[in-house]
Amino acid sequence: MYYFGDQCQANILNNINPSFKILNVIILLLVAVQAIMSATILGNPVASMIEGAISAPANVLLHWKRLLVRSIFVVVAVIICELIPRFDLIMALIGGTTINAAVFILPSIFHIKLAKREWFILKVTLDVLSILFGLGAGAVCTYASIAHIIDEYTAS
Repeated sequence: MYYFGDQCQANILNNINPSFKILNVIILLLVAVQAIMSATILGNPVASMIEGAISAPANVLLHWKRLLVRSIFVVVAVIICELIPRFDLIMALIGGTTINAAVFILPSIFHIKLAKREWFILKVTLDVLSILFGLGAGAVCTYASIAHIIDEYTAS
């Protein structure tokens, strides 16, 4: 059933036959391009909102306010990457803090606000339970990921 068995490495690219080295390089280049493009696309709405809040002109491409906001984004990203070089620790922290809100808390709050006319005690109870579960799970996950980050850096 398993082709590699116990010899399967965590980085799946390391399992590719060494004679296909060019395939490995092409895959790594495509992953790098995807990461660069997605970071740019995902960061643009947040940067645009901040630029609007500080009255940076949208029609001037190289205005100093726009350059400052986007430069600060890059510097903050580099600082975070240098402080926490292990990607799994960052993902655990992001998951504990934001994914619970996006999956459990916010949809339930929106449902309560949008369905005021159709309130049934069961629907409201389920929404409140979902919010409470999301808050509890988020707190536990955030605490565990912060504790793991601290343990990782105090151990070394």
